[in-house]
Amino acid sequence: MYRLRWLQLSRLIYTTRLMLVGNFVLFVQSFISQAQAYELKNAEVTEENGIFQIQVTATINAPAEYIRQVLTDYTHMYRLSSSIIESEVLTSKKTGKTQIRTKLLACASVFCREVERVDAVRTLASGDLQADIVPELSEFRSGQAIWKIKSMSDRSHLVYEATLEPDFYIPPIVGVPAIRSSLKDEFIATFERIERIASINVERDWNDEHTLANAVIADNEPPCNKELNAVVQ
Repeated sequence: MYRLRWLQLSRLIYTTRLMLVGNFVLFVQSFISQAQAYELKNAEVTEENGIFQIQVTATINAPAEYIRQVLTDYTHMYRLSSSIIESEVLTSKKTGKTQIRTKLLACASVFCREVERVDAVRTLASGDLQADIVPELSEFRSGQAIWKIKSMSDRSHLVYEATLEPDFYIPPIVGVPAIRSSLKDEFIATFERIERIASINVERDWNDEHTLANAVIADNEPPCNKELNAVVQ
């Protein structure tokens, strides 16, 4: 009886230690994650003659290939912005090139409406990504966006540059300043989401590889010798 109680107490102490260590590790990981949040270098939105110019630059804490992976996951574009209601991958019958249709919720102050946008997308030789608005399928007269991705080892220098010319009515009560402010906030939030998703993918892939490595080691261990008799105390 005494031995059983001692074993139970030992297990309780061991379990408590594991919980404390686990909580400490989670705390440290959370602290590091917050400390390494992406660095916003520049976020600027200007307007001239109804054409908006957007430029956002930041250092993202994820490798370039993972950033590119997130940006080319066209089926799940809605994850990058709360203003994206729908996203759909199309193929142009004329050119055979990939096109992305998105339904956007354009909101600023008291103004809010749904707009359609279709972009012809491609990956440049540099590895950067370019999207050109298809006016005849969109509620925009013109527009072009480019994502410039530069590797910095485990981090990336990410630049978004775009021109956007809406072809829908913007109420005067809202005004261009409100639209500029809304676009700026939206793209800052998009950069945060890009880093979050890319970081999750990095950790997931690392965990998969780590688990696979452990499985290989386990498979290489010799089997138990069935001729030996195990004695349970």
